Amino acid sequence: MFYDTLKKLCEEKNISPSKAATECGISRSTVTWWKQHKTSPNSEQVSKLAEYFGVSTDCLLGNEQKEKPAQNNVQVRDEHDNIVVLDKETRDLIDSLRSKPEMKMLFSVSKNATKEDIIRTVKIIEALKDKREGD
Repeated sequence: MFYDTLKKLCEEKNISPSKAATECGISRSTVTWWKQHKTSPNSEQVSKLAEYFGVSTDCLLGNEQKEKPAQNNVQVRDEHDNIVVLDKETRDLIDSLRSKPEMKMLFSVSKNATKEDIIRTVKIIEALKDKREGD
């Protein structure tokens, strides 16, 4: 069943199916409908969720097993078609950007920041974190 696969993917990301769906622009009531009526989403919803989880639509629909990467590093191509290797830390950061609105906001506003801007910002965040931990 679709909902069971969705739930399993959500458990791997430590989020609820409702949260995953809302982050893809799908209502919570739709997720409840899938669960209660054991129905599948429409093709647009499947595509959005598959992209969100980084799996194929067939995997999401339960038609194939989710493939595990054979290695820890993943190769992708940048805007100049150069191969870039993404390590686990980078992939975790990308997952965080996908699933946490506050991370999206942080990176969105820092797109045109200089190295000095970023260093100052990191120091501010570290100071705020230290202050919060000291309370």
